Amino acid sequence: MDSQEIELRQDSAMLLRTDMRSKKISLKTANAKHREITSTVAVLGEELKYATNRLDELKSGRGKKLASAPNIEIFEFWLSIPGYQGSIQQAKAEMTMHGSLQHVSNVSSTSKSGLGGGIVGGLVFGPLGAAAGVLATRKNKVSTHVQQVDTRQVELQITGPGYAWSVLAHSGYGDKFRELRDLINACGSSLKSIQDSVREQSTIVNLLQEKSAKQQSQLKLAAKEAEERNVAYEIAKNEFTNTRLPLLTDLKFRWECLSSFWQWLAMLGGPVLLIILAGITTYARMAAQSWLSQAIALAVADVVLWCALFIFYLIRYRI
Repeated sequence: MDSQEIELRQDSAMLLRTDMRSKKISLKTANAKHREITSTVAVLGEELKYATNRLDELKSGRGKKLASAPNIEIFEFWLSIPGYQGSIQQAKAEMTMHGSLQHVSNVSSTSKSGLGGGIVGGLVFGPLGAAAGVLATRKNKVSTHVQQVDTRQVELQITGPGYAWSVLAHSGYGDKFRELRDLINACGSSLKSIQDSVREQSTIVNLLQEKSAKQQSQLKLAAKEAEERNVAYEIAKNEFTNTRLPLLTDLKFRWECLSSFWQWLAMLGGPVLLIILAGITTYARMAAQSWLSQAIALAVADVVLWCALFIFYLIRYRI
């Protein structure tokens, strides 16, 4: 291969490399757009799934389940209690507390007669000692026990058009009954009908379906565009790979294109400098010189520099 042919191939390779880099950037842009639309489609899919489930809840005539307890189920637009299952419209609930919390005191006493002390005193000191012994050892003990008596009960009353129901439970159900009462009163007094909610939710579902279908179409176009740009990039990459000079030939060509100054500088800064540093390192090691580590560091730095330049050359001209 003569110098003129090498130069022509080198020029063609550089043009092809520029075209390849341009197509690579275009491919990255297309892939980024495809990922963005894919993410949007996924988000819309989740929103549509939630909106569809919500519409199914409303079409069931009940809406979302809000709370439940034994024999009671409360939905947005539906109430289920013993003897009634239907709309929660105009339903009302009240909670009443019955009974009280009392503390009852039980007082008890125990006494010790002191007879044993009287006998001992009588044996030792006679009649006067017996009397003193009885008085000294006789004791009365009074104890008080406070008992808590809880008779409290909470009653939940639910009324509406044509039905009434109540339940009585221990006071510990107070918080739960309070929650049920508030939900029933809030839903029962709401002016919004389930038909209005179904219409609104249907509109939301339709809009999401339209947006999802539009994004799906854009996703197909983006995928097709990314595939076309990928094919164009692969073609340009193959053309560049087949046209560029072999590595050694390319290095030789670029070396010959350098001026004498740069050639001498490369020789002195490369092989010559490494030979000098290798000799200095060997001498310093044999003579046990203190600057051995500095010489080794310079040699390593020189090798690292040339490796970095070679990697730069590969990135800049070969890939």
